[in-house]
Amino acid sequence: MRWGWKTVGGFGALALAGLVGVVVGVVGWGGFNTAMEATNSMEFCVSCHEMRDNVYVEYKTSPHYQNASGVRATCADCHVPRDWTHKVIRKVQASGELYHWLIGSIDTKEKFEAKRHTLARREWDRMRATDSQECRNCHSFGAMDFHKQTPKAASAMEGAEKAGKTCIDCHKGIAHSFPDVTAGHRHLFAGLSDQAKALALKPGDTAYALTSLALYSAPPAPGTGVDGEIAAATPVKVLAAEGGALKVEITGWQRGDATQTLYARPGKRITTVKLNAAAGSQAAALRSVTDPETEQEWTEVRLTAWTGAGGYVATLGALWDYGARVYDANCSLCHTLHPPDAFDANAWIGKMNAMKRLTRLDEDEGRLLLTYLQSHAKDGTR
Repeated sequence: MRWGWKTVGGFGALALAGLVGVVVGVVGWGGFNTAMEATNSMEFCVSCHEMRDNVYVEYKTSPHYQNASGVRATCADCHVPRDWTHKVIRKVQASGELYHWLIGSIDTKEKFEAKRHTLARREWDRMRATDSQECRNCHSFGAMDFHKQTPKAASAMEGAEKAGKTCIDCHKGIAHSFPDVTAGHRHLFAGLSDQAKALALKPGDTAYALTSLALYSAPPAPGTGVDGEIAAATPVKVLAAEGGALKVEITGWQRGDATQTLYARPGKRITTVKLNAAAGSQAAALRSVTDPETEQEWTEVRLTAWTGAGGYVATLGALWDYGARVYDANCSLCHTLHPPDAFDANAWIGKMNAMKRLTRLDEDEGRLLLTYLQSHAKDGTR
């Protein structure tokens, strides 16, 4: 075969183009990798005042910044995956943070605190989804000497390992201040409370108690004794409205001879009303049924009583949205949320009794949460 200058020149051009491509690729790749690694540096992470004046200040007081061993975990150690693929994915996701920086979403202390729980929750969920991989780069069950830990810590760690828990399930707020997880749903409740105060109910209306409300046998007045209490989410039918009081009708179920507690459904201990002995005996019986599981008799009754106005909402959906918010904010701190229908209505009572002490919920919030869970349990739908 005869080679001509044009052929040789063609191959030379291709070789030169290939070489230029390789050089451009290497330089481009190196530049991209250098830039990406630069964004992992502590200096870059705290270059904006949003991070420098908030989470960085908190981090500097934590053992991850300064400790006896002299090993420091930087921002990237905890928040950026080490393997290339997931690192790039995380960097792409983080580009949204630049947008919020530009529009000033958290450019003041007040704005930052208002979003602290949302930001923390997003990171908790991410770490849970990756089995806390960034934590495990330094900490692992296999490398732990339980005998060198305190008995309490060793027991907790061994229990977590057996239960398949991940680091972030138990270790939140270790490098940054713990967010007020109640702030969001309490703000929502304040809005519902304003709506309740403005709601003008008239005879024939059906409404739902926003929170626990006192019950009276007569229109409430100074010195009037309280005869009972209605639980949040309990439906009432308005019979009369006089001044700041409502005469209401409540239907519920009494269990056996116990007349002082009314429940939403027979066989399901979803409490709606608690009464003193005198008021409980005044409820009018409608019908009786026998619970096939316990063979216990339940009686449906109708109760007429008075309550103060201004404590009701017009729809149950608003309360359930609030209940879902309370559940999501408080019960996702130690584990992934169980769907409400994972348990039956009566089982949720024991679950709440065991877990409520680990939350910052007050009594009314705890009661509403229990009612929400029971009402959405696999056997508790009203």
